[in-house]
Amino acid sequence: MKKIIIALLYVGILNSCKTATKQTSKYSEKVEESQILLDSSNLGGKFNGTILIAEGEKILFQKAYGFNETDRKSNEINTKYDLASMGKMFTAISIMQLKEQGKIKLEQTVGEILSDYPNIEAKTITVQQLLSHTSGLGDFFSPEFDKNKDSIKNLSDYLPYFVNDPLEFKPGERMRYSNAGYVVLGLIIEKVTGKSYNEYLTKNVFSPADMTSTGPLSSSAGGGNSTVSDLQKFAFAFQGYKLVNEESFKLMIADHFNNGYGYGMSLRDLNGTKIYGHNGGAPGISGELDMVIGEPLIIVTMSNRSPNDGWAQVRTNIRKAFFGNTPEIEQFLNTEQVIKTYREQGFDEASKKLTKLGNNIIDKNAFEYAEKYAMQGQSNKAVDILKLLVQAYPDQWYPYSFLADFQLQAGQKEEAIKNYRKSLELNPENGQAIEQIKMLESQK
Repeated sequence: MKKIIIALLYVGILNSCKTATKQTSKYSEKVEESQILLDSSNLGGKFNGTILIAEGEKILFQKAYGFNETDRKSNEINTKYDLASMGKMFTAISIMQLKEQGKIKLEQTVGEILSDYPNIEAKTITVQQLLSHTSGLGDFFSPEFDKNKDSIKNLSDYLPYFVNDPLEFKPGERMRYSNAGYVVLGLIIEKVTGKSYNEYLTKNVFSPADMTSTGPLSSSAGGGNSTVSDLQKFAFAFQGYKLVNEESFKLMIADHFNNGYGYGMSLRDLNGTKIYGHNGGAPGISGELDMVIGEPLIIVTMSNRSPNDGWAQVRTNIRKAFFGNTPEIEQFLNTEQVIKTYREQGFDEASKKLTKLGNNIIDKNAFEYAEKYAMQGQSNKAVDILKLLVQAYPDQWYPYSFLADFQLQAGQKEEAIKNYRKSLELNPENGQAIEQIKMLESQK
């Protein structure tokens, strides 16, 4: 009898502890919902990366999934992942620090700071326009860059790959996400401080935030490695005005040009909750830091796979658990459902599923799945996915043109001609379709 009483008391203590744990954070239920979703479905099983959810300094959930394909080692909490464009946050913070010190003004032009900058047209661009991707500058990625990237040692080595390009639009006129623009910001940091970009970051961003596992960055546009724990430390320091003051913080998370981007920060409204942070993605790289205006919530997701290879699915479902469904989230999850149905049940059932979902899928994501099939030599499956895309976007010219491209790869020349012609009916200026039709008809 005594043992039973002790056992019941023990159970009671455990239950009270569980209740207390749930009450330790207002986010506990949402964290638990995310964890159950990850561990009870194939969502976590297909994810290769690490997740951290925190309330300020307090970690509410952290877990590593999968492995690294390079060395086959299991991912861990302290696994380092490529930052890609997440590094732009550090560049923007560095600029704002220099502004606070009176060494830079956001209204200053590139020409005023970098007097020897080679492109005269680009000298009129302001620091603010570089920060907000409204400069008119483009990118440095190209086949030529890929061929020579291993020889790049300094920020100035990036210049030959974009410095002579004409501006794509008048500075301030509109937005165009620009890696080249953030390289120029790095050059400005080096010019004003007399230090290398990474030397400045280490002393003024990483050290104050106690980020011991981050850097060096490949460039001021991104790259380099970090961990989910270091990004939590960064977020906590940034939210607490340890890296920039409150005025600079507010400037960085304000949508100055109504383009969903502040200064080095992507901005989103998810059902009234204002999200800021940054993502990064490339082949074999994906990650994002989500912070919330007015709240201490920090969500970090990082992966050593491409965005649609498990990471985007995990990130989107966590967002849904915390912030509710949105048209963007619903469209993403619809796309996943259609692709899953295609894989398991074939084209006809996928088409029915798409109809049931109101033909509401994301064109870019569907195309990426088709492209992946094509790269694997499965052109017929790529054609099927594009047919689903045509079903979802019957009034747009580009799905027909892409479908025709994949049909050519699959040896379906007559069908390709029909769809090139359909794309021309919707867009008579589709030059590629015109050329392809000429080429195909000349072969008859």
